[in-house]
Amino acid sequence: MKRLFYVFIMCMSVLVVNAQVVEKTFADLKNEGNAAIKIKDYPKALDLYEQALLKWGDKPVADTSMIYNMGICGISAKNYEKALKYFDQAILMNYKKVNSLLYKAEVYRLTKNDAESLKTLQSALTISPEDVKVKGKLASYYVKEATVFYSKGSEIMTKVNEQITAGKLKTGEEQKLAEKQAVEAFKKALPLVEKALGYDANNATAKQLKSACEAAIKG
Repeated sequence: MKRLFYVFIMCMSVLVVNAQVVEKTFADLKNEGNAAIKIKDYPKALDLYEQALLKWGDKPVADTSMIYNMGICGISAKNYEKALKYFDQAILMNYKKVNSLLYKAEVYRLTKNDAESLKTLQSALTISPEDVKVKGKLASYYVKEATVFYSKGSEIMTKVNEQITAGKLKTGEEQKLAEKQAVEAFKKALPLVEKALGYDANNATAKQLKSACEAAIKG
């Protein structure tokens, strides 16, 4: 009987130990998430952080850095919905607000929501008008927009030149019409280039675009 009692006690001890090992605290899960970030396993880190939040329950979250890291994990893991969710939370918590807005703008850029990307960048600029990173991102945004029009004009001019070489343009009027369309595209690109340079006067791509557009307009 004594022997059976000892066996029972040992079994219970094993169960208690196992229960203690399985049951992880908020701090345990957060630390594991931090470790996963260090080895760039962002999906795992995000999962661990979210498990930590479940442990935290309905209490207001005070760990602002973890929420911010969750946004970074989301964007790095290409889980853009969750990235937006956690960067929005970081913004509301006023934690690294400008950086959070920059990341949020990047999520919108990656998901091809240019209007929201611009709106978010402008919000960041309002908070920090002289921030070089914000102004650089805005310059890049307008360079991209200008490039669309410049590429359209260049494509028209290339096609015209190919047709001239091949003898396919029958009248000078056709050539003039095509050249006019190309010039209009270059003219639309210029104000966008100027905006880019307004944010970053040293943006090399914007400078090149401006010179190319002006030369093409002059003919």
